[in-house]
Amino acid sequence: MSNYKLRTKVIKGAEVRFISHLDFMNTLTRALRRAEIPIAFSQGYNPRPQISFASALAVSLTSESEYIDFELTKDLDPAEFRIRLNQELPTGIRVEKAMKVPVKIDSLMSIINAGSYIVRLEFKEKLTTEELEEKVRQFLEKDEIKIIRKRRNKSDRELDLRPMIFSLEVVGVQGEIGTISMLVQTGSAGNVRPQEVIRALAKEFEVIQRPRMINIHRSGLYIKKRDDLFTPFEV
Repeated sequence: MSNYKLRTKVIKGAEVRFISHLDFMNTLTRALRRAEIPIAFSQGYNPRPQISFASALAVSLTSESEYIDFELTKDLDPAEFRIRLNQELPTGIRVEKAMKVPVKIDSLMSIINAGSYIVRLEFKEKLTTEELEEKVRQFLEKDEIKIIRKRRNKSDRELDLRPMIFSLEVVGVQGEIGTISMLVQTGSAGNVRPQEVIRALAKEFEVIQRPRMINIHRSGLYIKKRDDLFTPFEV
């Protein structure tokens, strides 16, 4: 019997920003069951629903572009899937788009290699947009941006962030509040956390040291090919 696959774009809002990735998965699984979606399960001793994520979202982050593949045992219209699942999902989680894709399509995790983020910061003193833009320009002129990544139950690892930062821009500054957007590498070949970029930037300049990160929002996940960006719906 043939299975079917739907690729979806899911929003994770502020209402659920503090739930873990595991809790997010369990929430989706319960909603699928209540909505009577014919989800496929893996074979073996401990069958699991066939749900595949592009990239786990860290606790406290919001997102407008979580891409998730659902493998089904029966053909289901994408619009009906979206409506039925949204009716069972809690406030803050919503399927924005769904489309049919081949069952054997490359996994999201294997093709996603770039992520865009918007970060709101509170500085210890007032800055102008021009002042912050100058700091960002100087930061990006560096040949290397070395950090030490702490790893649980593993030795610390030194990373050079610079080749993995594709863009870093100041959206605007109002008093002590600034907004920065970035496009960074993500995926199996290398992964940059937006918090690491902000901490590395702040470490370089005394005027913006130790800013408070008010909110980090993932605005997109992409397949980057040279200078072009494609969404998982475009491959």
